[in-house]
Amino acid sequence: MRTYDRLRPTAIAIMEQLDAYGVELDDQGVHVMMSPVNRHELAISRLLRQLLPQLGPDMLAHAGTPEIDDPGTGRLRRPDLVVVPEAALERPGQSYLRPEDVELVAEVVSAPNPENDYEHKAADYPAMGIPTYLIIDPRKSTVTVLSEPGSTPEGTRYRTRRDYVFGDQVEAGGYIIDSDAFLPYEDGS
Repeated sequence: MRTYDRLRPTAIAIMEQLDAYGVELDDQGVHVMMSPVNRHELAISRLLRQLLPQLGPDMLAHAGTPEIDDPGTGRLRRPDLVVVPEAALERPGQSYLRPEDVELVAEVVSAPNPENDYEHKAADYPAMGIPTYLIIDPRKSTVTVLSEPGSTPEGTRYRTRRDYVFGDQVEAGGYIIDSDAFLPYEDGS
């Protein structure tokens, strides 16, 4: 039995019983997410504010929830922000997104766990078929845009990577983001 199949009920129970900030599931197991720091939340709020006027009439940008559940790859991820068609949230039942609904995911790197965003999620999101992955890194004052998921000798990966520094105009999935809106972490957090 796959890790996903065995541990998904545990991940769901943790979310429901502990009222955790977030829970994710991958080959490494169940990960309980800690509440983020203020500048992490500020970056997501400012990103959301910039995306909203650029969205088409049937599109939504949503921060914090819902999770993306992909039984095919055995992944349950909770991005900081997603861009999806409104119809994806009109479905009845539990608020899990299907990977094929997601147009863009964004993550703000946390100081204690950067490898989660740069390694694990940079492998999971293209495997799920998500076209654009935006990484905001207040530790280094950088923004990275990964796009064009496709097969490589190492598996499914993003084939295009563009790096920016805070202050640059960033193009991600057809959206323009002014990265001057983001603040670096103080003292590495």
